Amino acid sequence: MTPTSPSAPRAPQGDPVRLARQVASALEPTESLRAIADLRKSLDALEILRVDAALQAGCSWRVIAEALGISRQAAHRKHAARAAAAAAPSQEAQPSSVAGNQLVIVGPARVAVVLARQEAAIVQSRRVGTDHLLSGLLREREGAAAAVLTGLGATLEKVRHCSQVSAEHERGDPETEDLTPPSWATPTRLPFSRRGHQALEQSLREAVRLGDDRLDVEHLLLALLRDPTSRAVGCLEHLRITPAMVEQELLSLRLRRSPAERPPLDTT
Repeated sequence: MTPTSPSAPRAPQGDPVRLARQVASALEPTESLRAIADLRKSLDALEILRVDAALQAGCSWRVIAEALGISRQAAHRKHAARAAAAAAPSQEAQPSSVAGNQLVIVGPARVAVVLARQEAAIVQSRRVGTDHLLSGLLREREGAAAAVLTGLGATLEKVRHCSQVSAEHERGDPETEDLTPPSWATPTRLPFSRRGHQALEQSLREAVRLGDDRLDVEHLLLALLRDPTSRAVGCLEHLRITPAMVEQELLSLRLRRSPAERPPLDTT
């Protein structure tokens, strides 16, 4: 059996289930150890996400510590400072107006962005890319974006797999390696990549173009379709879903919805 070369590329960090299978199936001891190291980092990132979700749900440090199997002091020491920093207002600019048009960002759109950050953190990306935004829209199941995407055959699992395959085959990642993360960035408050931020800005223009006074998930999805070289569009086309198909279904759904069916304004 030939020893593994030290210069052999390491498996990318990502889905813990895949990494656990890699640990179990690895034939070389060093390959298994590398997979264990990646699995540990992936689980650490997931723990951060789940602890923050538990805190937002109102769980006490005692309840969180019992679930983790550690003392309350250990849980507080490990997570309290980071959780407090993550709860602070972000310094990243997120404009809410275009050419003098004031827009209100509704709840589902806010949730989709939060979920996109979670998707990036799970795979330990340095920035939130367009593929993570696409996954966030799929995870936000109440809005028009998820309904259209799932109706065309897209699923969260398929998009995650496509995103992971793209990351493995690219030499460097133009969506996540464009800039060094700012000082305020944390695993639960990652900044957006250049293309990700452009998609957020484009979503405002989409809302204005459609004559809407609020920004919803449908505007985020339309914005993702405007960059034909983005990972989001690449994932959709890999699934044989073209931007034209998505836009047609999305606009058809808008026409079928009555104003009463639209989500209420969220001014918080």
